[in-house]
Amino acid sequence: MMKRISLILVIALVALASQAQLLWKVSGNGLERPSYILGTYHLAPASMLDEIPGMDQAFEGCDVVVGELKKEDMMNPNGLMGLASMMMAPADSTLDKLYTPEQYKVIEQVFNKYCGTMGLSLGMMSRLKPEAINLLITLMRVGSMEMSNTDLIDIGAQERGSQLGRATMGFETLEEQAKLLFSDPIAKQAQSLLKACEEDDVQDEQAQALKDAYMSQDMNRMEALFTEAAEDGWDEDKMDSMVTRRNRNWVGKLVTMMPEQACLVCVGAAHLFGDQGVLQLLRNEGYTVEPMK
Repeated sequence: MMKRISLILVIALVALASQAQLLWKVSGNGLERPSYILGTYHLAPASMLDEIPGMDQAFEGCDVVVGELKKEDMMNPNGLMGLASMMMAPADSTLDKLYTPEQYKVIEQVFNKYCGTMGLSLGMMSRLKPEAINLLITLMRVGSMEMSNTDLIDIGAQERGSQLGRATMGFETLEEQAKLLFSDPIAKQAQSLLKACEEDDVQDEQAQALKDAYMSQDMNRMEALFTEAAEDGWDEDKMDSMVTRRNRNWVGKLVTMMPEQACLVCVGAAHLFGDQGVLQLLRNEGYTVEPMK
């Protein structure tokens, strides 16, 4: 079973808890105006923007709000149809073919716990890839904590920017993100889903802790929790494809963009962490990166 947060981690969380920061200013290195980086929790409500120090200044000072995806792409019917297609498993890899009856029952119990109240059954979802089932359970688990599944912070930031006359754009397309999420071999996805369901109590505990850390704007605690979860569930290739490589791509784009237009960048907080995080990579490029107060 996935190990619970160790004593060392708990001590680290206490030591770092006083350092709460989600919004950062990027300046220097020849920039005439600063840009801003906001770490988001994708399922947090848009109202969270009103709680983050410095957000008004960032919106007023930027020319463009940049998300992982452009908000229009998230709602584009053609893009959503393509996403749905990538979520479908081959005919020989439906859930009932991937698991023993005992394993299927474990997954079904967890699925019913979070999705049954919506009238969904695992049988209805049998053609979905395991990672799509895993994502649906995750979304519903967070939804049960009264976090928002519709009025989301990433979309809200772009909408607020649009209301102020700012341009909006995304670093990636919906297709690119879908490939990241659903392109692992089916066998690997099946193993990941089964493990997550077998360890549902721990997954639930971690999700609650992550939500609490974000709502208290404690990025250091979020980093510790993300690192713990990633060490348990991701191999080096997964970390590289989901986080590190994307961070480098985004910073490469920002180095070109920021001298021309002040940016407010809104990406998942996990992309800000560590020596390969967006903040440190920008520092490596010669920029001054400091927390907004």
